Amino acid sequence: MVIMPLATRPTKKEMVTAFRTQEILAAARRVMERHGPETATMEEIAAAAGVAKGTVYLYFQSKDELIQALITQVGEHMLADIEALVAAPGSPPEKIKQVASLLLDYLMRERALFPAYARDLLRGGRDTAKGYWLHLQKMEEKFVTLVTRLFAEGIESGQFIPANPRLLTFLLRGMVRAVGYYQMTEGPEKAVKEALPVLLHLLSSGLTRPPQSSAAEATV
Repeated sequence: MVIMPLATRPTKKEMVTAFRTQEILAAARRVMERHGPETATMEEIAAAAGVAKGTVYLYFQSKDELIQALITQVGEHMLADIEALVAAPGSPPEKIKQVASLLLDYLMRERALFPAYARDLLRGGRDTAKGYWLHLQKMEEKFVTLVTRLFAEGIESGQFIPANPRLLTFLLRGMVRAVGYYQMTEGPEKAVKEALPVLLHLLSSGLTRPPQSSAAEATV
């Protein structure tokens, strides 16, 4: 009989490190929501976390590294939500609408991070930590894979217009990012309130196929 080893329990030091890291990230999010990532300082973040400035630097070497950790955390949470949505019951058109609503909700709640996220995408890996950039690419590809699967199912079932499902995913992602840029100039509340019904209408009228008329209706 083979005895499988028990799962290794985290040490006390690892648990403290994980807890402190989350405390600092939560404090950084609060500070950046008030002041924005560009003007937020490590001193303000340390004060919000209730630790010394030097303690913050033990966990994050720079403010850029801290922002990258926040972007990664948000991205992982968003992907988990999308993955659950894709696995849940429902038609592909309805799920695509839910994905669009979910993305705009994240865009609204994490509006302080979007400029930094957009900047990192434009850099294309230049002037960013290699590990962070690779992880960002993996998250982007996972998003594309999940949503492309929904579009493919809808096309196969005749609920979406015949098109390249991966292209449709890129178009959806592009529209959501456009809302992010609009949000940066017009204000978060106005942007999301205006964008959600427009985006849902575009998805409904532009992607879904109208019901086919029956032969009897066609002869009337």
